[in-house]
Amino acid sequence: MRVLHVTPYYPPTWAYGGIPRVVVALARSQARAGLDVRVWTTDAFDAAGRSNEPAARVVDGVDVRVSRLASNRLAWRHQLFVPTTAPPLDGVDVVHLHGHRHLLNFLAFRAAVSKGVPVVHTPNGTLPRHESKLGVKVLWDALFDGDVPLRAQAVVATSRAEVRDLLLAGVPAARIRRIPNGLVLPEFDDLPERGAFRREQGWGPGPLVVYLGQVSPRKGVEHLVAACAQLPGVRLAVAGSARGMPLPPGNAHYLGTLEGRARLGLLVDADVLVYASAREVFGLVPFEGLLCGAPVIVGGDCGCGELVAEAGAGLLVAHGDVDALAGAIRRVLGDAAGSAEMVRRGRAWIAQNVDADDVAARYTALYHEVRT
Repeated sequence: MRVLHVTPYYPPTWAYGGIPRVVVALARSQARAGLDVRVWTTDAFDAAGRSNEPAARVVDGVDVRVSRLASNRLAWRHQLFVPTTAPPLDGVDVVHLHGHRHLLNFLAFRAAVSKGVPVVHTPNGTLPRHESKLGVKVLWDALFDGDVPLRAQAVVATSRAEVRDLLLAGVPAARIRRIPNGLVLPEFDDLPERGAFRREQGWGPGPLVVYLGQVSPRKGVEHLVAACAQLPGVRLAVAGSARGMPLPPGNAHYLGTLEGRARLGLLVDADVLVYASAREVFGLVPFEGLLCGAPVIVGGDCGCGELVAEAGAGLLVAHGDVDALAGAIRRVLGDAAGSAEMVRRGRAWIAQNVDADDVAARYTALYHEVRT
């Protein structure tokens, strides 16, 4: 079976958030399991420029096809990814769309329908009209791919919170499946030495609070900066690119996008990892932090909080409640034994629920289902 994954960004592109991490873990696990896996993506990289990957390459058994964008500026500033080549559907048995409201999905969905190829859609939290440009999103849905989640053979929710979002958007319940995002667990077997990242940065002793991810209005980084201002002696490190807002002013170390060993090193050194965002249907970062030994605090009104609570693996706070967030950080820093137990429970839950190979097998079963 040949599956085509459609995503506007794919490694080495990380500045656009978590979807590239989700897609690469799934694609590589499926390729290892024997599927014929192809990815259609673009040369989007970051605000400064494009990736320089070839138009076609094979990486870890995955056939990656890269379409040059008509404008990198439009992609970064407005999420308007305009590919200059058609979707590579030759020999494809299932099309798997990732994210929502981008032209690659629109083009791939129409091409798949015309050829009678079934479509699986994983919006990963991008279906609701929230955060910004609400009028543009309404117009986009009317003109382009608003019907994709309604007509796809299956739409995947990563949490119960996202199931509710899909139902509110009119997706038929019979077409909704719940499959979590996956993590490649062996990547966390050989972690950097604790303290190495701190030494490289020239930071002295004292508690280290970390946020890792995009800096956007939904993520609540400005609230974290304000909370840490209430905590003398606490150092705050923020790793990620700013999108849709400036970096919040205040006493924080802004590190930009980190990848590879640097990303893991920051998480290993974190005394507490904060991810107190809103409308987060899953959120890989808290689970990556737990695998690196970091206690976590997450937003309680979203799918990420739902999953962390299910695992008993962290503290929950309301998005935007600065005083509660400061209190939660104090609690984690002041209770080493309790924090260690939350990390232990989190690691056990992750191994049972979000191993990338298990997630890939569930998707493969879904592909067979939609083809019948």
